[in-house]
Amino acid sequence: MLNDKTVPAALLRMLFHDCFVRGCDGSVPLNSTSKNQAEKDGPPNISLHTFYVIDVAKEEVEAMCLGVVSCSDILALCSKGSSCSGGEGKSGGPNWQVLKGRKDGRISKAIHTRQLPAPTFNFSQLQQSFSQRGLSLDDLVALRYVP
Repeated sequence: MLNDKTVPAALLRMLFHDCFVRGCDGSVPLNSTSKNQAEKDGPPNISLHTFYVIDVAKEEVEAMCLGVVSCSDILALCSKGSSCSGGEGKSGGPNWQVLKGRKDGRISKAIHTRQLPAPTFNFSQLQQSFSQRGLSLDDLVALRYVP
């Protein structure tokens, strides 16, 4: 955050995009292959950035305890840590509990990003899209309007 003030919002947006599509499974940071275009390269995710934060955190955690912490947990913890008032980023956002123990997803397909609410959605469409996933109006306001 010292070098790039967009990091907290970018990580929160990445977490939102990850969780909204297939659940919080860490599939957004997965890279495309010659046989598969991954979520990272889907049209709504082209502007996601700060993948390097997840990569660096994963490398450091793996150096201490190989194969113990999932990428999906790292994404959630980095998002929280950079966003909340008590986190390293101290960006003033709310604090929330991060349950750990997620398993990383192995499926990441750009076509699945069509499930994300379009930037052209009106309020009713956004509310319906969020409601279908068990998310509230408060969730919509907190998550949809992250830059």
